[in-house]
Amino acid sequence: MRVTGGAARGVPLRSPVAPGVRPTTDRVRSALFSILTGYGLEETVVADLYAGTGSLGIEALSRGAAHADLVEADRRQVAVIKTNLTATKTADRADVLQSTVEDALPRMDRRYDYMLMDPPYTTPFPADVVERIGELGLLAEGGLAIVGHASRVEAPRVCGTMTRTQDRRYGDASLAFYELSADPEATT
Repeated sequence: MRVTGGAARGVPLRSPVAPGVRPTTDRVRSALFSILTGYGLEETVVADLYAGTGSLGIEALSRGAAHADLVEADRRQVAVIKTNLTATKTADRADVLQSTVEDALPRMDRRYDYMLMDPPYTTPFPADVVERIGELGLLAEGGLAIVGHASRVEAPRVCGTMTRTQDRRYGDASLAFYELSADPEATT
């Protein structure tokens, strides 16, 4: 596994040490950031939820994001993330929070342009997390919450005040894009 673009392109990332951690593949990560480049990555603020190895947050930083908050519950993976941030020379623009995503969200005090998450495929789709992001107002205007999920799992069209705008498939993995609903009636 390596950084696929930007200033740290090609830098290898340390692999997971905790059981059950499945990093986002280079192919899916590269596709995701090709899409986000179209929206703009320079000087954005990003959250990497269920961070694992930190690959999504690190990729964003490598490609010009101003700051990334990475949330990971497993202490062993937090150490891996810190090692990967140091190796890619992005540690000065990142904060790592050892916590479950559910506990971290109410404590997050920024508004994010992109909230990226690739939770374990063994858990249900994190509709409650997407809904909570909307409730807490964690997205900046025009911001996106993007959820990696198994292609066999249907991503809900609506999660509270958040509406799915697209769901892109890459073999066994898919990316669901959510934004705040423009029409309050869409959330009923």
